[in-house]
Amino acid sequence: MASVKVCKIDAVSSGDFKQFNIQETEVLVINSNGRFFCLAARCTHAGAPLAEGELVGDTLKCPWHGSIFKITDGAVLKGPAVKPLKAYSYVLKDDYITIEI
Repeated sequence: MASVKVCKIDAVSSGDFKQFNIQETEVLVINSNGRFFCLAARCTHAGAPLAEGELVGDTLKCPWHGSIFKITDGAVLKGPAVKPLKAYSYVLKDDYITIEI
């Protein structure tokens, strides 16, 4: 595994999320009131781009079929998805979010 800088902390505003492409991996960085979460950026059901989804509290809703994922760990709260999103561990270092890929 390699540690990779994803973005500066201020690149994702509180209550917002953005997709970043890191070494052929699509990663969604979510800022929930200053707490960051890094998840796979494609829905596990049909590959929808979750960057087009909706953030509601601690959940992320898929834009295509409405699956709902918990942002803290990628768990499926509502299908049709059954497989959780990959959650990436991260560290905040020198104003950057760094993940293990």
